Amino acid sequence: MKNIKGVNIRISKLQLILLVASFLFLTIDGKAQSINGWLGTPVTFDTSADILTNKTSSNYLTLQYSLNSNSQSGWTVIIQANSNFSNGTAIIDASFVSLSYASSSGGPAGTTGTGYQSLSTNTAKSMINSSGNITGANRNFQQLFDMRVSGGNHLNVGSGTYSTTLTVTILDRNGAVMATNNNIPVSFVVNYSSTCQGATLNTYSSTQGTFTTYAEQMAGKTVTDALSVQYSPNGATCDEWSLHVRAAGNFTNGSQSVAPQFFSLRFNRVSTGTPTATQIGVSNTPVVLNNTDVVLIDGSNAPFGAYVFTEHKFDMLIQGGSHLMVPNGTYTATLIFSLYNSNNVLVSTSTVAVSFQVNSVSNSFTLELQNSANEINLVFNTLESYVNGVSVNKPRGMRVVGYQPYQVLIKTSGINLVGSESNTIPVAAVNVQTTKYTSSSGGISTFSRALSTADQVIVTNPMVDYTQQVVEYDLRYYTAANDSRLSGKTGTFNTTVLFVIIPQ
Repeated sequence: MKNIKGVNIRISKLQLILLVASFLFLTIDGKAQSINGWLGTPVTFDTSADILTNKTSSNYLTLQYSLNSNSQSGWTVIIQANSNFSNGTAIIDASFVSLSYASSSGGPAGTTGTGYQSLSTNTAKSMINSSGNITGANRNFQQLFDMRVSGGNHLNVGSGTYSTTLTVTILDRNGAVMATNNNIPVSFVVNYSSTCQGATLNTYSSTQGTFTTYAEQMAGKTVTDALSVQYSPNGATCDEWSLHVRAAGNFTNGSQSVAPQFFSLRFNRVSTGTPTATQIGVSNTPVVLNNTDVVLIDGSNAPFGAYVFTEHKFDMLIQGGSHLMVPNGTYTATLIFSLYNSNNVLVSTSTVAVSFQVNSVSNSFTLELQNSANEINLVFNTLESYVNGVSVNKPRGMRVVGYQPYQVLIKTSGINLVGSESNTIPVAAVNVQTTKYTSSSGGISTFSRALSTADQVIVTNPMVDYTQQVVEYDLRYYTAANDSRLSGKTGTFNTTVLFVIIPQ
């Protein structure tokens, strides 16, 4: 039992010591002495130019001394930082902050400062030289200090209020402590942040492109204000930020798809907030989508305003062509927008579904290549092949079902048949002839055409006879005799032939 009591007594004494220290009083000859402090307007950095500049707050720190003992000339005040400055996440070294004695209110005369002294977490810095005695008449007085914060990239670590505490001690001429306080708070404010710390991104799709005719599918379409990008910078000014986007995959409708490379985004306008498009320096040049990041806005020339909500509108440009000759339906892709800071560090992302619709009347028809007509091989393996030309017939090679007048068009995907080592043959060296499979024309017209990238009519069905709603056609591919475009060519040459049916 005695051992237990002894332990309890030791703990009680330790608690008492801590309690006395928390009051930050120093007792000499039974009389309490103290140092208290309060702050003025803090140093504040609002812009990118600010953080590169030394800034000062005059009379920022006021120290109040309440002393009950005398001291001859030679007494001094020393100050040490208890830690580096922090906003809770980022740290700025205390050595970038300096204090300088400015003036006194009351107290002994003959007090001069030692100039700006950078704070240290290891060493207490002497702030004054005294030539006056502290006596009973001037034991309660104030001293004012200016604070200077050195500008530089060390401040570009995030916005917020950066704080620490100081230990302030007044020593007599012999170095004995007269009073001390180890919890004097000081701080400065950084509103500017190129880290974009705390900024968030949001996106939504406003409207979609719709294609109802073959002409629209070939021409493409621009969808104005198709996408909106919203920025919430919160407390960050977020200078020199960039906006990227990538497609997570193709635009799909079931098993059908269109690659993202046929789609572009173009900056349209700042619909809400700041900075303006001119201040940003953004280009209105369309940017082609890809499965990897592409840059929409590269290193803005102006920051967002802290707590200023901003929205940008982007147009979507859909490239026309045969890639849009897909079944009717809605084709959707996922786009991922990313906000990067000036150091190309990712700040925030937002995902949005964007789509276009095909509702083409051409898709109410059915055009089918049958009887192996989907692959044509023209073989030149003898001299006679070149002299006489070659021909490949596909009886009943094409079948069309339609219930209104139509035309069938033919075109190639490129101007040449392409072989190995970049050898080419013009597609016009190959001809296609279309004839109706049955002898009765039923008012249908058929044609022979030299292949071309241009749309060419090979069938016209005015539907004057209801019996012509389901029609089969013979296809013949052939070359002319002694065609010099084929002379000296060896290897396998390829192209793609497209058949398109449209209402008449």
